Amino acid sequence: MTKIKLPVLVITGTSKGIGRGLAEFYCNNGYEVCGSSRSESSFSHPNYHHTQLDITQELEVKNWITGLRKSHGEIDSLICNAGSVKSALLLSTTPGNLAKEFLDIHFLGTFFVCREVSKSMIQQNYGRILNISTIGTTLHLEGTAVYSASKSAVAEMTKIMAKELAPLGITCNVLAPSLFLSESALKLGDKWAADLLSKQTIKRYASIHDIINAVSFLISRDSSLITGQVINMGIVD
Repeated sequence: MTKIKLPVLVITGTSKGIGRGLAEFYCNNGYEVCGSSRSESSFSHPNYHHTQLDITQELEVKNWITGLRKSHGEIDSLICNAGSVKSALLLSTTPGNLAKEFLDIHFLGTFFVCREVSKSMIQQNYGRILNISTIGTTLHLEGTAVYSASKSAVAEMTKIMAKELAPLGITCNVLAPSLFLSESALKLGDKWAADLLSKQTIKRYASIHDIINAVSFLISRDSSLITGQVINMGIVD
């Protein structure tokens, strides 16, 4: 009996938070999920394949995607979710090493992964690329200057990438969730979370189901006319 080939979905940052929730959902709903994070993953599923790597290291990303192409063939969709929310410091008190870390993880890491996966998608004349951002880039929150700047750089890159790849059947979009209570967000404290919620139009936390609903629309084969968009959740832009 011939085994039916499942669509292949690559997700970065799957050890916890949004990435973990996405991996669990899509493994249980007909996808072969290839995830990655700097740490090991405790998630186990017949359709899940985890690689421990640092997306800020160009060679590690190249080797990872090359290996996936050999083992899984075509890559149908990519979700760049890996990120870091370590602090909410004013610009004047942000150390250079922290600024570099934000830029390396959010922009450079996303660039490496998008570049390598897009090479595969170009060959197959199809693909869905989705980069996860934050509504902080629209709200201009105090204490997020470098964090939001690094995410804004990803949005601009995604829009240009969308134009470059549109003739090849590849869409590229950005999803900016409203406040999601990840481990990283909880470390910033109740006051920070309450302040962010007060600025949202819809004043509640985003659930993983809210995010999955938007992601599923954007990576669907039927969403072939949606590209270069930044979808903000919970706010009026």
